[in-house]
Amino acid sequence: MKTSFLAALTTFLLFPLISTKPSVGQAQVLDTSGNPVEWGKNYYILPFIREPLGGGLILGSHNNRSCPLYVTQELSDVEKGLRVVFSSRVSRLPTVSPLAPLSITTTSPNIVTCELLLVWQLVPESNSLWLVSIGGNSASLNSVFKIVPYDSYSYSIVFCPGLSGIPSLCKGLGIYYGKDGTRYLALGEDIEPFKFVFQKADDTKSQNPQYLETMV
Repeated sequence: MKTSFLAALTTFLLFPLISTKPSVGQAQVLDTSGNPVEWGKNYYILPFIREPLGGGLILGSHNNRSCPLYVTQELSDVEKGLRVVFSSRVSRLPTVSPLAPLSITTTSPNIVTCELLLVWQLVPESNSLWLVSIGGNSASLNSVFKIVPYDSYSYSIVFCPGLSGIPSLCKGLGIYYGKDGTRYLALGEDIEPFKFVFQKADDTKSQNPQYLETMV
């Protein structure tokens, strides 16, 4: 399975990529208050422009399937969506730096999870479309993401599998509009990288220990 994933992903990612060079002066990823984003803390991932591009990110079904759950965008710009934490197995710094490999885990309580880990992963929908769902593992190839400065005030979340021999191969996640109007977080041939910001959540005690994958 890993071999087929690598082969398909390598072919797809050879299309034009976004720049992964951080903007000048951005040694750390900053939240909406101008503070460094910290590993293991709860944040909302919000669109840089709230209206009319919708709100934060939530979990939803796809093609009438109850599981797995996919990462989608709230239709209302006033909704912040679910909280997430960023985790790293390699960084010893307390804060997230641009281009640092990371995993993303949904931590909001009382959500249907299909008995899956809440770690984000990229799953194939077709040869040219990949959707973000839960059920991943932070040590897995399809759960490696990075945060890249998009401009002076916003960021792109990019998928960076770190394929052998192609260390900088990354492509930005954007919004894919399903036939029913659902907005899926996705990676695709004609999907433009989306501009995000990160707002620190007030309640940092809302982690779901049954599914949250802790770091070692």
